[in-house]
Amino acid sequence: MDTTAEERFVNSFIRKERRRRLLYELGSPKKRYAAVDRFCHQAPELLDPAKIVLQGEDLERRAEFRTFLREQEGPCLMLAPAFPEGQTLLLSQAVEEALLYPDAAVIIGDGFAVVFGEPMPGGRGKYLLAEKEL
Repeated sequence: MDTTAEERFVNSFIRKERRRRLLYELGSPKKRYAAVDRFCHQAPELLDPAKIVLQGEDLERRAEFRTFLREQEGPCLMLAPAFPEGQTLLLSQAVEEALLYPDAAVIIGDGFAVVFGEPMPGGRGKYLLAEKEL
């Protein structure tokens, strides 16, 4: 698996004080599951709020997000506690997988990321992050 995408994601979108630990865990086969699993319930504490462009339980229904999907149809790396972990998918496919997936999912693209928390009775946190303004 290409770890440069993961490093770019962590260095671009994760709060500075959380980066070192998350990079360590992602790089450790024994701790990798725990690293990705953190996004189930701790995404707001991990993500750099300055990089969040859109967020909400209805993210996939918002016009701005649908426009973003049409404009960014390149390959993305999918991080998840289980399958499709480590797969490269087109953005629209990755979002479809994440919406059906019963756990956290992180989609890493070129200059952006999409993070899905774990589905919960109270809703599911969903975030679009970008390195630059969209």
